[in-house]
Amino acid sequence: MRAKNISRYTYKKTAFQGWRLALRRQGHQFVKYFADRQYGDSTAAFKAAVALRNAILKELKKKEADPAVVFAAAHELMAQQKQNDS
Repeated sequence: MRAKNISRYTYKKTAFQGWRLALRRQGHQFVKYFADRQYGDSTAAFKAAVALRNAILKELKKKEADPAVVFAAAHELMAQQKQNDS
């Protein structure tokens, strides 16, 4: 599986396996990790990363979109989803 801005991460010392979404616009950076364990498997984690990337890029394409605001909203959305899943 390949997608722009998404890379596979496997850390043997921490037992983390998953995908990393990284975007940078106008000096602002957004990074989010999608753990295989959290999403059930590698494919589901990858699909979640792609979906979030696509949503962020869609917002950034809007005229006068501020990357800091878009990235902050994405972090907030992910935090709310995590809280709802608990």
